Amino acid sequence: DAFELEEMVRAVEVTKAGFEDIIRILPRAVGHRRGERVIEGAFRAVAREEGNGEGYETIAASGDHANTLHWIDNDGEVREGDLVLVDAGVEVDSLYTADITRTLPVNGRFTEVQARVYQAVLDACEAALARANQPGCRFKDVHDAAMGVIAARLHEWGILPVTPEESLASEGQQHRRWMPHGTSHHLGLDVHDCAQAKAELYMWAELEPGMVFTIEPALYFKEEDMSIPEEYRGIGIRLEDDVLCTEDGNVNLSAALPRTVEGIEEWMAKLAK
Repeated sequence: DAFELEEMVRAVEVTKAGFEDIIRILPRAVGHRRGERVIEGAFRAVAREEGNGEGYETIAASGDHANTLHWIDNDGEVREGDLVLVDAGVEVDSLYTADITRTLPVNGRFTEVQARVYQAVLDACEAALARANQPGCRFKDVHDAAMGVIAARLHEWGILPVTPEESLASEGQQHRRWMPHGTSHHLGLDVHDCAQAKAELYMWAELEPGMVFTIEPALYFKEEDMSIPEEYRGIGIRLEDDVLCTEDGNVNLSAALPRTVEGIEEWMAKLAK
């Protein structure tokens, strides 16, 4: 309802402030033996000052740690040249929570390979958003749209051992080696709102006005993965936005947090001044 939407918008606004404080303290994180916790602490301070706290344990995963799902130890170093994947959300006093992920280049600039992988993830996100705007879209269809892009890019790069069509078939799914989780979950009073809902009311249900859900495709290339070219190893990238379904189409509630390669670089440069 209208009140709940206001609370979700507020949660996203405060979460954006938390991400901006993270960007400001990155130089200090680089110089600390547990730089990931410097990042975690900066976000937690905003969450406690402006809301009820964190909606869930913050993921601050630098370098290869980004390739461990739900990395919450946050005890690693933050190194120049690496990417840091931050998955964080503020829970406001009403208990509604945001859930946003951005992957940031520690030194403010993506390398060519990092940008290539990031663009693939962004394109998957855009494909999912476009599919969600089509009439009759089911929750599961959002995931399928994102995976179509992921499989195609992995094939272009010579990583996927089969054709995209073979991988996307139910008996294939080879692309899931590098993108093992779902693309979306509902969001509201919990970071996985209504996760126990029946399949026909969740994954197989059509999107309806008033629903809020995430879109969070990713690519994870572990350092020890010998099946991929060396230039990709150790890169982990996820992009997560919070989306509201309306009668007139879907609204990206977290669009104010830059999402493109150029947008992120400009955002970080501005905040570093």
